[in-house]
Amino acid sequence: MNADQLADVVAGVSDPEIDVGLRDLGVLRSLSLTGDRIEVHLAPTRLGCPAFGEIARRVRSALTDAAPGHAVEIVWDRGAWQPAAVTPDGRTALRMAGYRVAGTAPRCPYCGGEDVLRAGRFGGAVCKVPYDCRGCGSLFDVIGTAGCSAVHPALDSVQGGSS
Repeated sequence: MNADQLADVVAGVSDPEIDVGLRDLGVLRSLSLTGDRIEVHLAPTRLGCPAFGEIARRVRSALTDAAPGHAVEIVWDRGAWQPAAVTPDGRTALRMAGYRVAGTAPRCPYCGGEDVLRAGRFGGAVCKVPYDCRGCGSLFDVIGTAGCSAVHPALDSVQGGSS
C-alpha cells in the first residue's frame, strides 16, 4: 500500500467519542511512509483529550492490519486542530448526530433554528458546550477547542438569535 491508501485507512478510523472519521473530524493531519515505517500526524480536538490513547490504539490497529510488518509512529500535533479543519462531510455527520461545530453562531442541528441558549459551561466533555434550542426544544452540543469559551462567550442570553 502507498501513503495515500494508508491515509485512507486512517481516515476511516472513528473518534471514540463521536462516530466521525478522523479525516472528516480534522484530526488526521498527514501520513508518511518511508520504507517499513509509517508516521501519522494527528491533531487532537483539545490538548487534554482523554481519548489520545484510544485513538492511537485504533489507528495503530488499523494500520497494522492494512500494512503488516510496518512500524507505526503516532505524532500528536498539539494545538494544531481548529474547528475549520472539519470537512463538509464531517460537519454533515456531526449535524446528523446532533452536534454543531464551533466557529459560527450556533444553530440547532435538528430544526436549523438560531434561537438557542447556552445551557451550561461544559457538555459531555470540556470540548463540547451544551445548547438548548428554544424553537424545537432539542438539546445539542457545539464542538470546538478546549472549553470553547474563545469561540462562544459564556452569556446567559440568546446565542446566535436575532433580537
